[in-house]
This record gives sequence, structure tokens and C-alpha cells, in this order.
Amino acid sequence: MQNYFIPTYLSIDYDEKAGKQMFKSQPPNKTLENGTATIETIQLGIAKQSIMIRGQDTSHPILLFLHGGPGFAPIGFMRHYQEELEKHFIVVHWDQRGAGKSFSAKMDPKAINLDQFVSDTHELVQILLERFKQKKIYLAAHSWGSIIGARFAKKYPSLLHAYIGIGQMTDVQKSALLSYQFVLIHARHNRKFLAMRALKRIGYPPYKDLRHVLVQHKWLTRFGGLIRKGNLFQYLAKGFFSSEYTLLDWIKWIRGYRTSFKRLMPQLLQVNLFEEIQELKVPAYFCVGRYDFYSPFELQEQFYEQLDAPVKDMIWFENSAHAPHLEESSSFLVLLLRVKEESLLFQQKKLQNQSHKAANGKAGEPTVKHAP
Repeated sequence: MQNYFIPTYLSIDYDEKAGKQMFKSQPPNKTLENGTATIETIQLGIAKQSIMIRGQDTSHPILLFLHGGPGFAPIGFMRHYQEELEKHFIVVHWDQRGAGKSFSAKMDPKAINLDQFVSDTHELVQILLERFKQKKIYLAAHSWGSIIGARFAKKYPSLLHAYIGIGQMTDVQKSALLSYQFVLIHARHNRKFLAMRALKRIGYPPYKDLRHVLVQHKWLTRFGGLIRKGNLFQYLAKGFFSSEYTLLDWIKWIRGYRTSFKRLMPQLLQVNLFEEIQELKVPAYFCVGRYDFYSPFELQEQFYEQLDAPVKDMIWFENSAHAPHLEESSSFLVLLLRVKEESLLFQQKKLQNQSHKAANGKAGEPTVKHAP
């Protein structure tokens, strides 16, 4: 789960070419000989939602990302961080229900719930599998998206090659409490009096007011517990003059971010994956930032230790906090290539075991002789 400070206004230089792009949404590199680069609107449930699909070869496996937030929609900026991934996967990003391009002021508030997001994910996966004539996908889920992703992996293991949790959320209330304690202790230790006053003023979580969340996350960011160096806004800003989003889309992004938080926070505070998920029947990999104090790394480690899975691994990103796929994108690429290779070997071994069991079963069956 992420909630980041979004400025209410931006001071940016304007040029004519960039200005035109802000009023026309289109994917760069639309024509690829064997690949694809599209932004399209599909229907999931009764809601129209937007997806971006990019890959240099449509015979490659599908990699679907579930973004953080809630509401931190990725289509407007993620292309800038996945060029190498597109050489090995069909990379799919989805502005989830109520976020980014998928935001609608007319959306039914009752449809913004965790079960619906898992259902939307299932529908999207089915669409992708049918389109690219594949049987399984790789699912990478970040922060808030990792709640949806873990629930999906538990419910639909047959549709996944592997699950990759990034900044995996576990016990949301406990995470918020530990995160606040980290910021407060850091402020006291370093004599950051302004931070201490602000944190004492908002008190301990949970928070019902978005402004209080933003205060805590402001200081978490300043102290390197959300992004090790810099802040998430610097990654978001790279998309401001990209062609994927129009000016209207960015306005929808801000509205969707605020609305998603308001509607989903009460539900999120009830999430405890330690109680919900003790087993996944797919290979599971967890990308953990050494400095992650948003979804505190010790909780991610505890979740990994308790989880039963046919293959599992926890990968430490030594120079990252809560977004290792952005902060150390090269290391993340190397990991995904390893996951791809290992999951194929796992599937081959699984098929061999099934064939071996079938052969042994036939060999052990009694021979029935029919009377002449």
C-alpha cells in the first residue's frame, strides 16, 4: 500500500511539441515487426479500464504488473523503466479500477473493493491468455498491488508461472505502526525537531485523514524509508511529457489517487496476510528493499518464512527501500530472467514427475484376464 505526496500544482517549462503530446494519448513505437505496443480500453466487470501492452516479440511470456497505491496508476510513466524487460516479456501495465485512465467520477463506490480487484485481475488474465494464446502468465505485484496479487495467486495458481511480490504487504495495521515508529525514532535520534512536532501532532496510525498519511509519508521519504535516494515523484515526473497520458489523464490520476485512498483505506486496515495466506501452490519470489520501512522488511521476512510454496526465494535489494523494481531496475531485470528460467525448469520437472507417476501407476495395475 502506498500513499505519496502529490503537489497541488506543478511549475514546468512548456514547449510546443510536449504541449501537443499532453492532449493526445498514444504509445511510442506502435509499429513493431514481431511485437506490440498498445494502449487500449477494455471492460472488466461493468467498468471500462485501460491497459498498456508492450513487447518486442509476442511469442514471449506475459508479465502482468499490479501497481501500488491504491491509485498509483502506472501507464503514464512506467515505459521509461522497462525497455530491457520488453526484450524478454510481453509487459502489461493496468490502470486499475478507479485509478489513472480508468478513473471515472460515475463509478459505483461499492465496486471499489478488494474482492472486485481480484475479480478484475482474473478477467484481465483471461483476456491476455486468450489474445496471446498462452496458458500462464508471470504476475509481479507492488505494494498495495501485492495484496491483490497474493490473493490472486492463492485463488488461481493454475494461471501463473510464478508470483513476484515487490515490497510485499503483510499485516497493514502493524506495518503502519512500525513505519511511524521508525520515522519518529529517526527524527529524535537526528534531532529533527520539525519532523518530531509534525509526527506528534498527527499521532499514531491508523489515519482516516489523507493529510495525516501524507505528513507521515513526507518524513518517511525524507529519511529514506520509502525511496532510498530521492522520492517517488521523480519517477512519476518522467512521464509528464510522455505520450501515454494526456493532460486530462494526469488530472484523472490525481483524482483517482485521492478517491482510491478514501474508499479503500478502511478495507486495507483489515488486511492481514499472515492469517489469510500460509501456502501458495506456485513458485513465489519476494523483492525486499534493505531500507523498506513502508512495508517493513522484517514483516516481509516473517511472511516469507511462514509461507509454504513449491519454490520460494527472498531477494534483498541492498540499495532500495519500498520500490526496488524502480530503484534497482537492472537487478530487478536480472531477477526476472532468473525467475523465467527457474519456472520453466520447475514446470519441466513437474511434468516429468507426473509422467513418472502415471507410468508407475500403469505398471502396478493388475492384469485382468478375460475368460475365453
